[in-house]
Amino acid sequence: MTDDVLKQRIFSMMAQLSVVRAPDIRLEHRLREDLGLDSVCSMELLSMLAEELDLDVPMEEAAQVTTVAATIDMAKRHLALKQVAAAS
Repeated sequence: MTDDVLKQRIFSMMAQLSVVRAPDIRLEHRLREDLGLDSVCSMELLSMLAEELDLDVPMEEAAQVTTVAATIDMAKRHLALKQVAAAS
């Protein structure tokens, strides 16, 4: 999956949970302050990432994520770990 495809998928997930439309989401947006995602929405986003991208992100790590860019970086990191595990 390319970085752009991953970004668009994550923007789409965030838009489903936010009042901000996917085309208006920016990397620098903060999840709570700019997108209005409270803790319940953040957990729903984590669940969507797990389901749609087959990722297993620990809640402790996900709780540290506060921006759109950090969410994408976290997803990239876990996708890379999954690929390494699959290759071995």
